[in-house]
Amino acid sequence: MTEPGNYSGAFDPALRMEDLPPEFLARLLRIYGQFYIAIDGFWYLGVKEQLDNETALKVDKWAWEKATRYELKRLTALAGIEGDGIDALFKFLQLVPWMQVTECRFEMESPRRGIMMVTRCSILEALEREGQGREAQISTEIDIPVMRKYAAWFNPAIKVEPLFLPPRTDRSGLCCKWEFTLE
Repeated sequence: MTEPGNYSGAFDPALRMEDLPPEFLARLLRIYGQFYIAIDGFWYLGVKEQLDNETALKVDKWAWEKATRYELKRLTALAGIEGDGIDALFKFLQLVPWMQVTECRFEMESPRRGIMMVTRCSILEALEREGQGREAQISTEIDIPVMRKYAAWFNPAIKVEPLFLPPRTDRSGLCCKWEFTLE
């Protein structure tokens, strides 16, 4: 690769990810996050179109149950994330593929309380564009269990409560807000 993020030159049969510049890798990671979200949406819509929304939601729950365990095992091992606190959970969340295309802010108010605020979410934006009102259902039936499973991996005593979930009235504002507490 001759310039950061430019592979327009000659084919390099020995190219490895390790050879790519960090700026390009960061952009590539975001695109991979978009692919991750897109394939989730495509298969959901395919099941919904071929069968119905109830079946698509049931399969989506099953898939995310499997995916969360897969992500947790591999990302914590790769990054060496250890511990049983909210800080360890937040470190993990920063690395999750779908979080690479989400704008959010983490606040550790104390070792026993943290807040995550999502201010841009491509999944929510796609659901809003679709206009079928599935935002609340996906947030409640998929997002809440996924967040709770993530938290329980680190410590079953971490409680996860949504402080704000879709639908939202202001599409330029907060997407969702989560509170994590350790009792």
